[in-house]
Amino acid sequence: MSEVRPFLTELNIRVKTYDIDFIGHVNNAVYVGWLEDLRLELLDHYYPLEEMTAENISPIIINTSIHYKQGIVLADKHVSARMWMHSLDKAAFHLFAEFLVGDEIRCTATQRCAFVNTKKMRIIRIPERMKSRFES
Repeated sequence: MSEVRPFLTELNIRVKTYDIDFIGHVNNAVYVGWLEDLRLELLDHYYPLEEMTAENISPIIINTSIHYKQGIVLADKHVSARMWMHSLDKAAFHLFAEFLVGDEIRCTATQRCAFVNTKKMRIIRIPERMKSRFES
C-alpha cells in the first residue's frame, strides 16, 4: 500500500559546480534553497503567491530540520526532489521533503510553516482552500 502524499510536488535538480563546498559535497545552505524551490512550486500549484498577495496573506517558515543521510556530490549530477504536505493543524502546516540520487534517499527535511496576514503581521488560521484540498 502506498503512502498518501497530499500536494506532492517534484523537481529535477542539476547539481552545479557552485553548489559544492570545499570538501566536495553539496553545501548545507544549498539544500535550504532547494527546499524554497520545492515550496514555491508546491504553492504555485495549490495557492499561488499572486492570489495570496491579493488576499494580504504570505507563507512563512517557522522551523526547518534537515537530515543528511549521505552527501550529494558533483558527479551525482541529477537530484530528484519531492515535497508534500505531511499534516496541518489550525495555524500551521508541515511539509516533508526528500532528495534522491537514483532510487537512494540522500537527504530528508521537514518544515513547519504558517500563513501571516501581511497587514497585521500575525499568524492566521490555515486558509480554507488549503485545508479543504488537504482533507480531500
